Amino acid sequence: MEKISTRKVVLTGLMIALVFITTKFTSIPIGIGYFNIGDSVIIITAVLFGSKSGFLAGALGSTLADLSSGYAYYAPITFIVKGIEGFLIGAIASRADETKKGEIIRVLSVVSGIIVMIVGYYLGDLFGLKFVGQNYGLAVANLNVQTNLIQGISSIVVGYSLSALLYRNKSITHLIRK
Repeated sequence: MEKISTRKVVLTGLMIALVFITTKFTSIPIGIGYFNIGDSVIIITAVLFGSKSGFLAGALGSTLADLSSGYAYYAPITFIVKGIEGFLIGAIASRADETKKGEIIRVLSVVSGIIVMIVGYYLGDLFGLKFVGQNYGLAVANLNVQTNLIQGISSIVVGYSLSALLYRNKSITHLIRK
């Protein structure tokens, strides 16, 4: 069994809190959901700390934001979708090295995670939220996919840019990699 350092536990906890804060305080209500850039912090967490931390930050931080913002009906979908998003980004990014090829792998990891987010919420709107009410379905899924696409692209730009800067910063990587 892999030993997890106290430092990684603390940093992951801080990233969960940062996902929550970023999601909650950048949220703009749109339709039955909201736009936010919390995914950018999921990206940073997953690229820098790996798949487990990416999963926890995405699943817990985003779900807490839903629960505290009046969107509790999205919480189960958010937990699954954002958790898988963070896990996938971290799993793919962990295979990257310091070369140009490694940079391409990190970009692909981020894009694949955001695709999971967009498709996951689309399917959640289409099928999962029918238990909440008949207003959910194809029309809502089609409306929200546009918002999620804009949210995803925005988060890729912010999250990847910041994670690339932090990844290259030797003092940050020294703190993270221990």
